[in-house]
Amino acid sequence: EILALTFTENRAAEMAERVDQLIPWGYAETQVATFHAFGDSVLREWALEIGLDPQFRVLSQPEQVIFLRERLFRLPLDRFRPLGDPRRHLQAPPTLVSRAKDEDVSPRQYREWAEARLAAAATEEERDSAASHLELAAFYEAHQRLLGEAGLVDFGDQIGRTLSLLRERKDALARLRERYAYILVDEFQDTNHAQLEMLGLVAGSTGNLTVVGDDDQAIYRWRGAATANLLAFRRLHPGAREVVLTENYRSTQVILDAAARLVGYNNPHRLEAS
Repeated sequence: EILALTFTENRAAEMAERVDQLIPWGYAETQVATFHAFGDSVLREWALEIGLDPQFRVLSQPEQVIFLRERLFRLPLDRFRPLGDPRRHLQAPPTLVSRAKDEDVSPRQYREWAEARLAAAATEEERDSAASHLELAAFYEAHQRLLGEAGLVDFGDQIGRTLSLLRERKDALARLRERYAYILVDEFQDTNHAQLEMLGLVAGSTGNLTVVGDDDQAIYRWRGAATANLLAFRRLHPGAREVVLTENYRSTQVILDAAARLVGYNNPHRLEAS
C-alpha cells in the first residue's frame, strides 16, 4: 500500500534496491518510481478513459522537434515561423509548452489569460506582447491536438494528462487512493507545481503523506522545480510533523563546512535560517 516517488530514475532504482535488502523475503508489487514513470503507468492503465491508445509512445525532445517540423504548416504560427530555417525556432515554443504543463496551465487557461491581457492593453507595446502570447497559446492548443491525433504524448503530458485524468475521472482517483494508502516522496524540493497538485489528489485527506526535502539543494528551478512547494506543504498540511535531519552520511566535515559557507549567502531566505 506504499507509493514511493522520487525525481530521477537512478534514485528510484537505488530506493528499490534498498527496499529489497531491508525486506527479508524480497519485495513484490512495490511501487518505487519517478513522478513521470508513475504518471505514465496511470495514463496507460486508464488511457481509454481519456481517448488515448494504451500503447502510446512518449516523444523525446529531439523527436518532438522532428514531429513539429513535419507539421510546420499545420501550426498556427505567423511571427514565430522562420521560413528561412524552419528548425531554428522550433525548440522554443515546445519549451514554453513544457513549462506551462509544469505550472499546471492548460491551453484554454493560457488563451483566456492572453485574451484578457489583449483586452486590457493600453499601449501598442502591450498589444504586441499580448498578440505574441495569443499566438503561443494557439500553438499550445495545436500542439496537443496534433500529439493526440498521432497517439503520442510528451514528457510533460506524463504529469499534465495524469493530473487531468485524476480530476475528471473520480473512479480512477478513488481506486488509486485505495491502492496506495501511504505516499513517500524523496527530493521534494525538485518537484514542480503540477506534481504537488497530483500528490494532493492521490493522498486525499488521509494525511498519510511523508516528504523529504532540502531547500539548499533546490537547483532545478529552470525546469519547473519550486522550493515554494516546501512552504506550500506546510500550508496545505498544517498539522504535519516536522523532523529535521542533521546527520550527513555522505560528505566529510571539510566539504560540509565549505557548503555551509556557500549556501549561507542565501540567508535569510533559507528554511534553516528562518
